[in-house]
Amino acid sequence: MKILAVLCDKDEAVEIEKMLRHMEALSGGKQSSGEGCCWKVSGIAGGGKTGYEMIRRECPDLVIADIELAEISGLDMLEKLRGEHSDVRAVLLADRENFAQAKRAIDLGVEGYLVKPVRADELWKAVTRAEKKWKREQTVKSVVSLENIFLSCLNGQISPDRDFNMLTSQRFGFTVEEPGAVFAVWLGDGFEEQKEQARSLIGQFAAFGGGRVSRVFEARVWKILFVVLYQMEDEEREYTYFQKEIVPKLCRQLTGTVVCIWAEAKRIADLPDVLKHMNSMKDWNLLFDRGELIRQEAIDSQETVPLIYPVEIENQARQAVKVKDGEEIKRAYYRLYDHIRRRPHSPGDMKECLIRFNMALLNVYKTQWEIESELEIQRCMQAIAAAMSWREVRIAMDRFLSAMKFDAFEEEEDAGLSPLVRKAVQIVRKYYDQGITLEEVAGRLFISEEYLSSQFKKETGAGFAETIRRYRIERIKGLLVGTRLKINQIAELTGYADSKYMSRVFKEETGMLPTEFRKTAH
Repeated sequence: MKILAVLCDKDEAVEIEKMLRHMEALSGGKQSSGEGCCWKVSGIAGGGKTGYEMIRRECPDLVIADIELAEISGLDMLEKLRGEHSDVRAVLLADRENFAQAKRAIDLGVEGYLVKPVRADELWKAVTRAEKKWKREQTVKSVVSLENIFLSCLNGQISPDRDFNMLTSQRFGFTVEEPGAVFAVWLGDGFEEQKEQARSLIGQFAAFGGGRVSRVFEARVWKILFVVLYQMEDEEREYTYFQKEIVPKLCRQLTGTVVCIWAEAKRIADLPDVLKHMNSMKDWNLLFDRGELIRQEAIDSQETVPLIYPVEIENQARQAVKVKDGEEIKRAYYRLYDHIRRRPHSPGDMKECLIRFNMALLNVYKTQWEIESELEIQRCMQAIAAAMSWREVRIAMDRFLSAMKFDAFEEEEDAGLSPLVRKAVQIVRKYYDQGITLEEVAGRLFISEEYLSSQFKKETGAGFAETIRRYRIERIKGLLVGTRLKINQIAELTGYADSKYMSRVFKEETGMLPTEFRKTAH
């Protein structure tokens, strides 16, 4: 610990310096062991102005100063240092006891207020007391990092006080009492598979923004990654940067569920509450398109209306269940999606409608056939209730249909096919709108991709990819004509992650863009 003395009286200065040098000598033998005190006298100044300049230059850990100094008093000198955010510790020496001086000294956070003549044991105690606090601060500084600060906020382990705020302000230029923002990405069931790629992308893209960004943190229980933005000059500008630059790149390079949410934090220390609020916001993603950065203002602007249950669509689906017409059931679900998504409804209303629709079909099914797994049905309903994207809804719906054994999807032309290719064709009909691949079909049939590809083309006259594309194009046409779903929503329902790519493929097959086809058809 570096000590600097600022004294006015020459004789007193000599005496105090003797005491300090003696204390320094006593402490030197214990320095290597880390026990006891470890002091070093870095200088003696003879006046307030000289002392102030020396303190600024030497940056001591403790200052011992007369209150009565020429040019500037010890109290004024210390007050000036505090105004410059200096946390230097101080022991002040007074000619006599003075209540006003003592109170001011306490307000400035001094370690000791000694009345002259100063005894060696008094000075020793005051310096030892200051050293203990100094050592404690050094320990705190050694473990306080940006990462630990944000992690402590996240875990609710920080109760910021004056000393902690001064420490973070001096080391990092901010305090956890200041406002910030949080950018979070939910990855759903693809969290474990994609989190490292997402972490790399977020860190790479965020580095080019205007504000300062924490490292990428993980909240596994919620399947999210997030960063904290701090020292922002303009939050709206930061939001716009993330919306236009980061979110589109994440959605292009990541597959599956990608939900991006932005939230303001009035205090960085409130991070746990901010994340809980963001977790409650993610269901509203059902009202937004993939690639949008959701925030509370956008949710509040949604003028939701009550959802009228589609009784007619349910009746159509019930009739299809009675005859086990899997393709017609699928078309009924597309009409259901169209009905739900035509106008803004609350996420709770939409999920309740989907679950009610499923239960209606399940009740019809039970009048004729037995359900093999009631537990699987319950899981499907739970998955719908927890869904935060239409992709997750559709996966849960497909699991529900599979649990009711609507796997047939047979057509008359299948009769001439071998059992292997017939099964492959039926799998394609069922899952073509989910982007199923040759590898996945071959895996389900326990054969090689090469053998399936050759047999598929030999018996159907068309390649696997060509067949998938044909089914998709026909489905797109049907949705363009029979629903008012947006182009990106149709892409989602037909297995395309990118609506622009779907439009390009559609034009290659039909000679016109989807929007042009819809206008022509109507």
